[in-house]
Amino acid sequence: MKRVFGVAAILAGGVLALFFPDLEFGWFEGRPFGVVLVVLGVIELAESTRRRKPKGIVEELREDFGLSGSRGRDADRERDRDREMRREFDREVEREARKHRDHPGL
Repeated sequence: MKRVFGVAAILAGGVLALFFPDLEFGWFEGRPFGVVLVVLGVIELAESTRRRKPKGIVEELREDFGLSGSRGRDADRERDRDREMRREFDREVEREARKHRDHPGL
């Protein structure tokens, strides 16, 4: 879908910039608006060729602002797993200490 949007933006921007430079489009004139569309189309086309999983705008903003996304959830899971492992280790140490306290010869 990004490729389609990229190509469409490039074509529409090129037509505006080349054939309708004086056309007023709201506050925008044809040539500058066309150039912006071409640039956005090129960016979209470049992003569509990347091999990584596409992200939505919300995920990109979270990443840009450093808010927790899936990486944050993964880090939370890993932290919880580490805490549980420490608790289990502490329980095992306590069991061993009790065993030696109750039966000093072992």
